[in-house]
Amino acid sequence: MRSKSSAEPRGAQRVRGRPPKAKARRKSATRRAAPSRNDQVVRVLQILRDLDHVGGLDLYELADRYGTAVRTIRRDLAALEQAGFPLVSERDGARKRYRIDFSGALGRLTSLLDASHYLALRVAMAPGAPLQNRSSVFATLEDLGAKIERAIGAAGRERLAAIERCFYTHERRAYRDAAPDRLWPLVDAIAERRLCRVTYRAPRADARDKTFVVLPLQLFTWEGSLYLTCHAPRHDSLLKLNLQRLRALRVLARRAEPPAGFDPTAFEHAAFGIFVGGAPTSYRLRFDATAAPYIRERVWHPTQQLRELPAGGVELAFHCHASYEVGAWVQGWGEHVVVESPASLRAELARLGGWLTASYAAAGERPSPPPAPRRGGARAR
Repeated sequence: MRSKSSAEPRGAQRVRGRPPKAKARRKSATRRAAPSRNDQVVRVLQILRDLDHVGGLDLYELADRYGTAVRTIRRDLAALEQAGFPLVSERDGARKRYRIDFSGALGRLTSLLDASHYLALRVAMAPGAPLQNRSSVFATLEDLGAKIERAIGAAGRERLAAIERCFYTHERRAYRDAAPDRLWPLVDAIAERRLCRVTYRAPRADARDKTFVVLPLQLFTWEGSLYLTCHAPRHDSLLKLNLQRLRALRVLARRAEPPAGFDPTAFEHAAFGIFVGGAPTSYRLRFDATAAPYIRERVWHPTQQLRELPAGGVELAFHCHASYEVGAWVQGWGEHVVVESPASLRAELARLGGWLTASYAAAGERPSPPPAPRRGGARAR
């Protein structure tokens, strides 16, 4: 005679004596409940669409439209409000009408946007924008641009187009070839602090490709080109690389932290333009009355200090790492500037003056005094 346990089906043993059909009934109930959950999601999305209509709807209209109880609609509206949607209610006789009001939030947003922001948004939203990429960061930006475009509506899009027509991009010294598609992989690498293996060629006659590993830190633009501030762990040095000169880029799986004590603001102040590496140097330049108005109206370096001089002149003092950029900028002002310090820059200009005299005097030509500089001088920043 078989025992009780051996006579029971296997399924009954697993559910400890429960009838075999119980599990099937539970599965059937789960399958029936799933469409109910989906219906709720669909209903909430449809409510969100309906509440965006002018005038809004009341609880009873929504309940009748979707064939559900008023208390269910109340829960749906509470869920929308908890999710951050600007739900407002207005009394209409004995009932309250509910609607989604984006005007307040959009008004606060547009008050923070100036023309440059509108231009940036216009570029991001433009069909077939040049920065198309499968990057997750770009996908997020693209999604944000689409949401903003829908929020501002047709009038807002026309306003963007009108502002865009007011500006003219003038880049006379643009690179002949467009920079390779390096931007968005670098943005991802910066956000995730991933190391990159780059192949780079410096702009020298004898330069060769060099491959090394860097940690990307920041991207910035300078004179029509994109640059990357990065850290080279092998030599523990900070570099600025022109994306135009990147021959290859591969984002690695390894992560790293920025160098200890890295201060982007201090690093920016270290250079007159973008080049660093020379010794920290204090500069003091005296400009005459012709150049002084142009010097006063701009910030030439974050550390600059101005001191008024007799006869309408002005003295400009600043501190940065020595580089050819300072000398080239000073040369652009011609006879309208005198270098007081450092002595190294005075000696550099003296050598240049001697070369110019020898070169032009040998041909019997003495160049006439240069005309007054235009706004910003020959090398305006």
